[in-house]
Amino acid sequence: MNRSTVSRMLLATDFSDSALLAHEYAVHLASEFGASVDILHVTDRRPEMKVAELLKHEEQVQSQLRSVEKMLRNHGIPATIRRIAGDPGAQIVAVGRQVGADVIAMGLQGHTHVPYGLIGSTVDSVTKTGICPVLTVPLPQKQASPCVLGVSGPVSIRRILAPVDFSIPSMDALECAVHFARGLRAELMLVHVLEPAHSDWDLNRTEVHAHIHTSWEAKLKELVDEAKALGVLASYDIRGGLPADSILAGALQHRCDLIIMGTHGRQGRDREKVGSVAEGVLKQANCPVLTVKNPKFLAGGRRSISTALVQQDNVRGD
Repeated sequence: MNRSTVSRMLLATDFSDSALLAHEYAVHLASEFGASVDILHVTDRRPEMKVAELLKHEEQVQSQLRSVEKMLRNHGIPATIRRIAGDPGAQIVAVGRQVGADVIAMGLQGHTHVPYGLIGSTVDSVTKTGICPVLTVPLPQKQASPCVLGVSGPVSIRRILAPVDFSIPSMDALECAVHFARGLRAELMLVHVLEPAHSDWDLNRTEVHAHIHTSWEAKLKELVDEAKALGVLASYDIRGGLPADSILAGALQHRCDLIIMGTHGRQGRDREKVGSVAEGVLKQANCPVLTVKNPKFLAGGRRSISTALVQQDNVRGD
């Protein structure tokens, strides 16, 4: 297993409410992993702003950046400030690549956030590019949702949920989840969703469904055993229903503090977009979500979780 899962983080902030929560999670992760943090603010310049307004805005941004840097350093975390102008999504990706970030942390919705159910355009852009795992932190309360993100006290990640559909992307994300769970001394909950079959049930279809359930359960047990062998307390849950809804329900039922998942699963074909399941989870999750498109920390390292369990394209699991 690699010596360190996360050694350098990029904290992208616009100082919105959601970004302020991302600051707290960056502190927690950097402290636990012994990582340094690059603090980045991207100004999307507006030509209509007058010189006096630009100067005042610049002074305010620099003051806020210094405050974040001081907060990190007070926690013993090496931190540097980066200030740049341009398209936020593109610049965050560029700086992340430049500094070799292992994780990009950011708020789910910025100052221009819209009502419950939509992802900020910057998060959408950064997640699609996926140069490394991206941690997105939602607002503490969303309109039309009775659920509240509990961060009234110090941030703590004690239980991680990892959706597994046995595709290569989900196994890459599981690998990341195992590393995170071990580094954070957190429990790991593996969730596999059996999607609804057709409504015309008969005895034969019921037997097939039971066989599929037994097959996936055996594979999940094997994954749990592998995680335990790596020092991670793990368990599994098989749920029925629509994938995104079942993942979110599982996270609530098991009181998970973090969801780690791939940006694509079995049905994900367009690598330039975020899969519908990942997008659905990002839109409605009431805890932070770490999306994994490119598991950067695996480079040069040995995979800990077996790839023998990866589902082949000609095998169906729903």
